[in-house]
Order: sequence, then C-alpha cells, then structure tokens
Amino acid sequence: MNEEERLWRNRFSELAERAYARGRYSFTDFLSPTEQQYFYGAERELSYAGVWIWGGYEGAERQMIRFGSGDYEEAFPIVCLKISPSSAKFSEELTHRDYLGALLNLGIERSTLGDIVPFSGGAYLYCAERISPFIEEQLTRVRRTEVKCFRAETAEFERKERESETCFLSSLRADCAVAAAFRLSRGEAEKYFEAERVFINGRLCPRSSKELNEGDRVTVRGKGRFFLVEISGESRKGRLRCRIERD
Repeated sequence: MNEEERLWRNRFSELAERAYARGRYSFTDFLSPTEQQYFYGAERELSYAGVWIWGGYEGAERQMIRFGSGDYEEAFPIVCLKISPSSAKFSEELTHRDYLGALLNLGIERSTLGDIVPFSGGAYLYCAERISPFIEEQLTRVRRTEVKCFRAETAEFERKERESETCFLSSLRADCAVAAAFRLSRGEAEKYFEAERVFINGRLCPRSSKELNEGDRVTVRGKGRFFLVEISGESRKGRLRCRIERD
C-alpha cells in the first residue's frame, strides 16, 4: 500500500465512522477511478456504515461516495449544469479538454468536478453543489467562445448515441474484448492490464483472463470505454458474436 492509498483509506474510515456515530450522511468529493479503487480495497471493512456510490448519472466515471443509512434518504450534493455558447453562430467545436481547462483556469479544484459530457452545441457538467453558483457566474468563456452556464434537470441529460458494432471473440476474456474493441493485438491489450489501466464496471481489473458478462462497462484509460451489450451466438468457426457500444 502506497502513501496516497493509506491517506485515502484513513479519510474513508473517518467519513464512515462519522456517519455511523452521528446517524447522518457524509460524502466524499468526486473521486477518480484510481481513488475509487482505494475505496474498493477497503470496502468490506467500511460496509458497516452503509455505502452508496453515484456520479450523477448511470455509467459516470468520476463518482462520489456516500456513507450512512437511516430512516431518511439524503440526495447526493451533485448538480448538473448545461454549458452552451451564447451565440451558436460564433461558437467553436469544443472538446472535453477545452471545457476542463476553462474550469480549472477559474481556480476550481478538480475534486469538485465530476464528468463533463460534450454534445453537439455544448456540454453537460456534473459538479459539487457548493461550487455550482460560482461556475454559473464565472464560466463565461471556453477558448474563444463565449458561453452561458445554467442548471439543468438531470432528466434532461442528452447522451449522444453510442457507436455500435459487432465483433467476433474467441472467448469472453477481458483481453480479447479490449483487443477487439480498440483494434489491438492481444499482446498490446495485455500491457494495459499490466499498467493497471483497465476497469470493469468502475473496478480495477488486474486479470486479463477475467470473463465479461452482458452489460459490463469496460474502461481503458488512454483509449476510451465500451459496453458489452449482447452476446448473440456463435459463428461457424465457433467464435462468439458480440455487440459492443462505444461512447
């Protein structure tokens, strides 16, 4: 266990004990996938307090952890903001990096920001509730594009349609699926597992031999993510016919 993991585990223990002793919910800020793994390593010993993980929408990469349980339900302090160009005529084609850079340039801590999901004509930002008024007021420009920022109901979230394709796998091993999804050789795919850059349903997957199931979400840091949507049968050569979707 490295020093960073030790510090995070101590923080999780502190929040869990506080929630359990006071009978009130306590929350982390947004955690990166790596920080979430530190929690999963201690999940069993923290489960006594009651644990829930959420990032504002299903499949979010950056998520908060809520500790506590009781007779009432306390919502996660997460707000969804919609960022749109003030004038579509003069707007640029903006990327995730552009939006994140503009936010960090405001002096905002990364831990208060969840996922940023660009769409045609803008982006949705999930952020900590306490920082949302500041962002609404101060985020007026992304690169050279003037923008406006306001709260949006989570139900209005518009995910872009995922790219779907059929691939044929020799087995349901995770390395087979990663290789097929990202056009890699098995050897190249194996390197991502060795570097601890592959996550299945948010959890680190150190074993390339782990078998996938329908519905699994696979994230490969530096490459992207995909969903194993359906296993629909076998080819004449005995290979598994699978449908995957990429964001």
